[in-house]
Amino acid sequence: MSISIKIGSDQPGSGEANPPDSAREDLPLATPAESVEGKVRMCYGTTSNSDQDPDLQFQLRGHSLNLLIDAAQPLLGLVIRLRRIDECGDVTELYMTVREQITAVSEEIRQRGYDGVTQLAYRYALCAFIDEAVMATAWGRASSWPHRSLLSYHHNETWGGEKFFTVLARMQMDPERYRDVLEFKYLCLCLGFEGKYGLQHNNREILNGIIGKLHRVLRSQRGDTPERLTEVPEHVASRRYRLARQWPLWTPWAIAGVLLLGSYLAFSISLGNSTREVLESLEFILKP
Repeated sequence: MSISIKIGSDQPGSGEANPPDSAREDLPLATPAESVEGKVRMCYGTTSNSDQDPDLQFQLRGHSLNLLIDAAQPLLGLVIRLRRIDECGDVTELYMTVREQITAVSEEIRQRGYDGVTQLAYRYALCAFIDEAVMATAWGRASSWPHRSLLSYHHNETWGGEKFFTVLARMQMDPERYRDVLEFKYLCLCLGFEGKYGLQHNNREILNGIIGKLHRVLRSQRGDTPERLTEVPEHVASRRYRLARQWPLWTPWAIAGVLLLGSYLAFSISLGNSTREVLESLEFILKP
């Protein structure tokens, strides 16, 4: 089954609307980086401190079966962190960093051989997910991010809360082909993406229904969860590699008891012999 999905422009920054003057000043348009290399910057308290924490200087890559999820893990971790901070020191720097990371991730996915529809849907969902998380914060709404969102830069659209679910419904018609991007969208929903359902009073009920349906579709592709994580017999060492039998904890006490009993018996026998000799000597002396 072939699904035709058009999501903005295929190239970042093409056909984009002119942002307000304030947005141009705060968020300058720079040429996106082509390289997929570079350190992943994460927000630690404020973005200005992110590079000062050595514990955050690593790649959040899990080598999972889904290459789309694996490539986006640093950005997903960033979103979780952004939701927990009260202020962001330099929103412009954060925006430029995330924008370059999305460009790098898109290039990585292209090199992995994914088709154009998958690439567009994946990047669209990633931009919408990050934009929603940032603009849900007070510092995000007060910044120029809403005037120059990631979605507007990469796809020339200002809001993706509705198209996210439209594309999701279409891709569920061919889950075998779009399994990886469906799993990525499933993860976004589980991490709190609400889209067009964010303002509805029963949004959790609707979203849980969508997540449940998508889970059943993906389960049919991945198969049932194995009852055991590993096959135990395959990891059992052969007999010649077994560890030597260890002594139980009561062994020293048993040995000490045997030694004491042996000493007692030896002393008792020796004392008995000595007593018998003394009695025999007394009997000999006392004879009339």
